[in-house]
Amino acid sequence: MRPLWPGMVKETAAARSAWQAGDVDRAARLAAAAGDEQLPLLADLVRGRLAEALSRYDRLRRPRRALDLPIADALLHLDQPGRACEHLRRRHRRIPPKLALQRDHPMSLKAAGPVELPFADQPLAPYLPAVEATLNGRRTLLHLDTGGTFLVMGSERAAAVGVQSVSNGRLFHGVTSTHARAGLVGELNLGGTVLTNVPVDILPTLAGPQDLVIMGTCLLRRFLSTIDTPGDRLLLAPRGSAVPPGGTRMPFHLWGDHFMFAAGGYGELDLTFFVDSGLVQLLEDGGTLRQAAVYATKSQYRSWGFAPGELSGTHLRAARPLRLGPLEQDGHLLSIAPGRRAPWSELGGVRVDGLISQAFLAQYAWTLDFDRHEYIFRPG
Repeated sequence: MRPLWPGMVKETAAARSAWQAGDVDRAARLAAAAGDEQLPLLADLVRGRLAEALSRYDRLRRPRRALDLPIADALLHLDQPGRACEHLRRRHRRIPPKLALQRDHPMSLKAAGPVELPFADQPLAPYLPAVEATLNGRRTLLHLDTGGTFLVMGSERAAAVGVQSVSNGRLFHGVTSTHARAGLVGELNLGGTVLTNVPVDILPTLAGPQDLVIMGTCLLRRFLSTIDTPGDRLLLAPRGSAVPPGGTRMPFHLWGDHFMFAAGGYGELDLTFFVDSGLVQLLEDGGTLRQAAVYATKSQYRSWGFAPGELSGTHLRAARPLRLGPLEQDGHLLSIAPGRRAPWSELGGVRVDGLISQAFLAQYAWTLDFDRHEYIFRPG
């Protein structure tokens, strides 16, 4: 993302540095004190304070073009795809075909109350839990992946469940850029909770062994969702439901439509992780197949302090504890992503130091509270 305030005065250099390091609250305070109007707006967006962000935007005399798409995402999070399209039109921006579908066929949700969906017994269960649902009346496993959007599936699977689609540019599947199509599932039934006109990203790379249907963050955020891996279940309660007391709470931030990032670390080093429960990197370790807890490039690992000689293989063992918020775990494997730069290495100007996966998250029942932008972790 291009800097939002080129020619920045010296007083806001500390705000930019804090923002790049993922210290959103401090960045917003420093920017506001220096008279900057754009960075506090971005901070409101990633913290889920959407009404405040839109109010700030309306007061800007000359909004930068770098804010156009984030504001459209905010309107989409508020279930206003029509306003999002109109905003992009006024800013002389192309309206993505997927957004036009959402405008013309708004999604709806009908839930009688909380639902509990048991995890399915399937080969990827230890690494990528799935629940049973029906898509347009067809029974289907949905794999839980916070690195995904609403629903994500391959071309053949989309055709099999009757999804009509349109070309939608290119998206990343992992580190691979691929042509994408977009469509809608007419009806998704999750244990009696029924959603209509659910957006679908269709990727031709989801074929063969990767022929899976993904349920991502954009769907999970419709609920107070709890992914309870130790209990082998997914709990979906209506947004605004009471959160059980106790547990370890930590803030997360949301960039774009589904990129959640949060503070973490390696030993004493503070890092920012993209929280991607769908990352499945399986590695041979002493005759045992294990899931990597982190996926990052060699350059990212070098910034953690690893020497080039330690990065000659496909993975390495964490010599220090991994952290997510205040949670720490030892003994994990770290997988090395190909290429010099990953597509998720920066989210809205925030430096991302790697992806943290289900290998770390699986030890907890974790609740995603999008009203407070908090995770609540409870041990299994």
